[in-house]
Amino acid sequence: MSGPWQRVHPASPFVHGWLAIVGLIYVYYTNTDELSWSERFEGPRLGWTAAIGSAALLVILVFYALSWYFTRYRLSETHVYVNSGMLFRSQKQARIERVQAIDIAQPLVARLLGLAELRFDVADGSDSVMRLAFLKKADAHRLRGVILDRAHAARHGSAPPAPGPQTGTADHPAPAADTGQLIVSRVPAGRLLGSLLLRIPTIVGLLFALFFAVMVLLGNAGALAGVIPALLGFGGWLYKELNNSWNFTASNTDTGLRISRGLADTRQQSIPAGRVQAVKISAPALWRPLGWYRIEVNALGLGEGAESETLVMPVGDFDSVCQVMWILLPDLGVNEQRAVLHTALSTGAHHGFTTSPASARLISPGAWRHQGYLHTDTVLITRYGWLARVASFIPHQRIQGVTWHQGPLERRRGLAGVRVHSAGGSIMGYAHQIDSRQALELFEAQTHRAAER
Repeated sequence: MSGPWQRVHPASPFVHGWLAIVGLIYVYYTNTDELSWSERFEGPRLGWTAAIGSAALLVILVFYALSWYFTRYRLSETHVYVNSGMLFRSQKQARIERVQAIDIAQPLVARLLGLAELRFDVADGSDSVMRLAFLKKADAHRLRGVILDRAHAARHGSAPPAPGPQTGTADHPAPAADTGQLIVSRVPAGRLLGSLLLRIPTIVGLLFALFFAVMVLLGNAGALAGVIPALLGFGGWLYKELNNSWNFTASNTDTGLRISRGLADTRQQSIPAGRVQAVKISAPALWRPLGWYRIEVNALGLGEGAESETLVMPVGDFDSVCQVMWILLPDLGVNEQRAVLHTALSTGAHHGFTTSPASARLISPGAWRHQGYLHTDTVLITRYGWLARVASFIPHQRIQGVTWHQGPLERRRGLAGVRVHSAGGSIMGYAHQIDSRQALELFEAQTHRAAER
């Protein structure tokens, strides 16, 4: 049984096209910048200005009204339909049982108006996203809940279970129902700002700012020419990091990991556990004394721009790392998962890790003790780096390719390396400068595992 066709919020076209009105005002002022304020809005010019401005505004408003009129959606027991477009019609549909998750996004203007956009993650391997924009925020959350409930019921042949109390162990927290999320990681504002101050781009930006300030104080006015591009570059990076990480929370749901974030633009994004291809945990050099880490993933089917949206924890302690990891990769193929994870993020050959031999000391004097790998029945874990540490986790069934390499210095010392590639992003496993015989065994074993699985 299908419900009636419904229209999005009347303000939706304005959220999409408010820049057109701003552009109209800008064009007028740039063409009359030689006139004074009184010349612009007095006498005959006032009538022409009012007439042309009103006509242009009327055209924009009519276009907005038609855009709103032709954008409709309908929810049935089996499908979600979204129709849009005036001259070029677009009709999209998604089967409810294939809906894996629904993200809720609020660009700045939509947030000011109390509106939200739904972005559907459908299990078809497509990079395109079906969008429904915009609804009142409360209506968007309500519609999202109804669709996910129906999707759960369609996949399991019954109504979704009611959320119950959370139980579990330290290594394996119990999953939460979608309606009863369990927050596993939250990034306080102080920690986020502190982590940004301890990033290399921030330090370089501050040093450049100090340099330009000194040059200007010494009377070199030409140094001001370098200030603007430096500020634009650093300011753009800083705003992007803040907007992607501000008010960041990670929650455990029955479909995987749900993250919520945003400063000006807010977004709730779901990452189904089955889409995760690889996980990278990194510890920048200045974060290590504080025990802070950053988690990124390769994931398939997250929609447009998916490869730029792989951050699942901007900064967190080891406990937060464990909580997020048990959602993304719940089975590392070992019994003491927390201890193995700790070894992967530190140094040593505990729990079966194979490390670089002493012959790698001259090539990598600072990093050779940390470099190593561990392969279990389910996943390959690699680690490398010196001042900054990186650990990668790739399930065997997600491996897309394996590369064996050996440079001239490595050849002289009986060393070699193995790179393991996955889909959905740039994260790779890297067993660096290990014994050449072990590297060949790892290469052949991972090639066999990848083919087997």
